Amino acid sequence: MDSPVWKILGFFLAAVLLFLVPVMNMLERQESAAYTVVLAETNRFADSARDAGYITPNMYSEFVRRLNATGCIFEIRIEHVKSTISPVYRQNGSVLEFTGEYEISRIVQDQDAIMSVLFPDIPGPDVFDRARRYEMKAGDLLFVEVKNIGKTMVTALRDMILFSDTQYPTLFVRVGGLVRNEAY
Repeated sequence: MDSPVWKILGFFLAAVLLFLVPVMNMLERQESAAYTVVLAETNRFADSARDAGYITPNMYSEFVRRLNATGCIFEIRIEHVKSTISPVYRQNGSVLEFTGEYEISRIVQDQDAIMSVLFPDIPGPDVFDRARRYEMKAGDLLFVEVKNIGKTMVTALRDMILFSDTQYPTLFVRVGGLVRNEAY
């Protein structure tokens, strides 16, 4: 049993365990810290936008800057759902009668519509101008979704060890809710 093959295999296994396990643990903690930062910053951005009732270019730029401090590359998606409530009428001869019901319709504004207001293609007003402020109304819905595009270090290392290819994002946050105020 004292063959050199077993000694080399034992040495290799010990090197892997003494090196790889602490590195994986450290990288998992780093990913956990990055997730905490992404969650906190996304909550901060969404809550401030929902409380103010608008998004400014400075708010968005600061949000992106804070996310980039984690060292990961993110895809950010903002969705604004405009809600309108209209009464339902019924035609009774030549008179319209109110039925006592209301119809709620929702119009979804996607990332492109919001970014075209915040950062227009043609250079125009200053970043502090109200024309570059994306405004929302109280009762609307705002959702912010952040997910990493590339792989984190721990995912890359895990994929290398397990000979796999992780396709889903490991840092994924979706926050938002009802716009509470119109402070403009």
